[in-house]
Amino acid sequence: MKPKQAAPQIAVLGVGQLGSRYVQGLLTGTEPLDIWLQDPAINSESQFDSWRKIYGINTGHHSVKFSTNSHKSPDHLSLVISATTADVRYESLDVFLNGKTFDYLILEKLLTTRLEDLEGLAQIAQLGKECWVNHSFRLFPHYQQLKTKLHTVGRMEIIVEGTQWNLASNSSHYIDLARWLTDEHLVDLDCSLVEREWQNSKRSGYLEFTGTLTCHYSKGSKLVMESRPVAENEPLCPLKISIRSSLGDVVIDEGAGTVEGSLLKEDLQGKYWHQSELTSDLVGEILETGQCRLPTFRDVQEDHATYLNKLLAYQRRFHLNFSQTVRIT
Repeated sequence: MKPKQAAPQIAVLGVGQLGSRYVQGLLTGTEPLDIWLQDPAINSESQFDSWRKIYGINTGHHSVKFSTNSHKSPDHLSLVISATTADVRYESLDVFLNGKTFDYLILEKLLTTRLEDLEGLAQIAQLGKECWVNHSFRLFPHYQQLKTKLHTVGRMEIIVEGTQWNLASNSSHYIDLARWLTDEHLVDLDCSLVEREWQNSKRSGYLEFTGTLTCHYSKGSKLVMESRPVAENEPLCPLKISIRSSLGDVVIDEGAGTVEGSLLKEDLQGKYWHQSELTSDLVGEILETGQCRLPTFRDVQEDHATYLNKLLAYQRRFHLNFSQTVRIT
């Protein structure tokens, strides 16, 4: 009789709205997991119980525990998921992993708000077998299908447009999507058409902006991201992604869940997949094979540095703000 294998040890740092979706997804898996949670908002059993009720956490055949400090969790972890805000990502990981080892690491976007922290993350990423960044569009079936159809079209123009879609925090997803679909690397990012007045984000202490970001890629492809402000009581316009090439066009309507265009022989389903729906298969593949479809930290580190550098320069020029931090997440 085979000895029973120990359950994989998984840590999730930060279990707010996004981190909780990771946990929900982990709990749908069939193989038992030992899941360790750490979040400054959970410091007692009563707070843990409240969190479980808010997010409908039913542990089933898994073990879910919270720890107020890193010493209560195992010395070796199969997988660590960092779902904190960007400003504390490096520091929280550095403290949590002190004296620990890990196999794999998943980082949420934005990676950091400071270039110095980005260098720190690069060092942490080298401590395990692999580190990925959760640019999850690469996991969506319709984008995987599109990539196979776009590999022969050459230079593309990708336009992402909508109203108040959190351009500051979400643009990195589309910067990576364009890199992946075009097989080109980012060479320049123009933020001169970002609106001068930045707004308070829904997350306290952070900022958002509207306007236009334009990215140029190594073989001539271009990504244009536009987020328009809306007047009071005006309905939001669903996000639309248009891909234009010399061989035809494709339009992805995220609101309607459709993918249509002259480049396609038939329309595709364009369902927007939430993290709770993606996590179980993603983590299962990582634990079984040591691989997944997400980009590695090495793939996106330079793009993230370019984005931060451009926004820091914008702050210095237009806001007379010489801070080394960009308050976005």
